[in-house]
Amino acid sequence: MKPQERLLTIFFRLQAGERLSKAQLSDEYGIDNRTAQRYMSTLKNFLQDQRISNTEIKFDTSDNTYRLIAKTTFNKKDILVISKILLENHALNKSELNSLLDGLLSLLSREEKKEIEAIIGSERFNYKSLTNDKDRIDTIWFLSEAIRREQMLEIEYKAPLKDVKSHIVFPVSLYYDAHYFYLVAYHLKHDNYITFRVDRMESLSESHVKKPQISYGRKYRDGEVRNQKVDAFEGRKIDVTLIYKGNTEIVLDQFPEREILSENHDEIKVKIKTQDTPGLKRWILGQGEAVTLLSPSKLIEEIQESLENTLRNYKK
Repeated sequence: MKPQERLLTIFFRLQAGERLSKAQLSDEYGIDNRTAQRYMSTLKNFLQDQRISNTEIKFDTSDNTYRLIAKTTFNKKDILVISKILLENHALNKSELNSLLDGLLSLLSREEKKEIEAIIGSERFNYKSLTNDKDRIDTIWFLSEAIRREQMLEIEYKAPLKDVKSHIVFPVSLYYDAHYFYLVAYHLKHDNYITFRVDRMESLSESHVKKPQISYGRKYRDGEVRNQKVDAFEGRKIDVTLIYKGNTEIVLDQFPEREILSENHDEIKVKIKTQDTPGLKRWILGQGEAVTLLSPSKLIEEIQESLENTLRNYKK
């Protein structure tokens, strides 16, 4: 083996996570310790000369070995947290999840990779997506590009208990909420914004229909809308006033756009700017006796009706 080939082989072994000693190199390649030292110095100088600031060769005095340290944007703790979030949310199919995890783990050294794999191994093996095995990542990229380019789309969509329907839409927002990805789009037929769950899309294609002229006042503003909503779907804007008893952080964390009207150590009266969606009603009902709704009257009536129906279910 030529010296240049030997040098490249050593670098690839370091890159793969091996820890190499001068004695090991001398034995394997039939060279003396001074030559092995020169190879390591050559590689270290090359990395410095090329200004590859995120990578360096270090000598470990504990076992007298050299190893390649790649300083990535994420350390092993970051990658563990990201991996746990991906595994918990069940938003991707298993193939996509494994591809993402492998990509994250490849940023670590061999030893660090083994540490993380030992922690997440059981969760990873038993992982299941919530709905179907359709690919999400390519679809999300396609939708994101359509939003960026302001490209009209035709969507074949399968809503629960309904037939597949075709929709011509102008996509404006893509986000993640409670296990699922959602697309918000301006629907030409309905002349309004509609929310589609990405995993329910049967097919997607570009449409040559002319995009709509949306007035400034009707333009979709992601941040503002997301601060007002409990769930993923669209609803009319409403002001809700309620009293919350107990851990007040529960209501304050849920509704960023709010005004505290009064409070003491275990009770808060708050006015909330939100949207009238099924998720809002589910949230109120889910808080049980901790919430007393004060306005609007129509929402109070709907909550009362839901509670009465629930009671009837248990009186049968």
